[in-house]
Amino acid sequence: MTCILRISAPDIERRSTATRLRPYRLERGTAHFRVSDREFEDLSGQVEDALEFLKQHSDDLLSLMASSAKGSLDFAVSIPSQGFAARSFPAPLVAAAGAVGLGLDLTAYPRDEGDVV
Repeated sequence: MTCILRISAPDIERRSTATRLRPYRLERGTAHFRVSDREFEDLSGQVEDALEFLKQHSDDLLSLMASSAKGSLDFAVSIPSQGFAARSFPAPLVAAAGAVGLGLDLTAYPRDEGDVV
């Protein structure tokens, strides 16, 4: 999976049972939710999936993020093992994530030069 949502709170287990969202993993006060299964090279597809996820689950996300919770959408991408790559998030995603109190993370995994993209 390339985009996941993590929400941490002391009572996240209880909070998550009060919503329609079901985490695929709960551990040490953090709930993990699948947002996108797009390829590492498909950041725009991950963003589309995340926007749809935020739209469909905004009420549940507001409930999960109430009082002292911290959360972020983590997008995974591949980058060349040499050099650098720049990525940015579109304003609608930034606004939608911010509206429910979520941050945005980008995790870059180096790609071997021989890997086909």
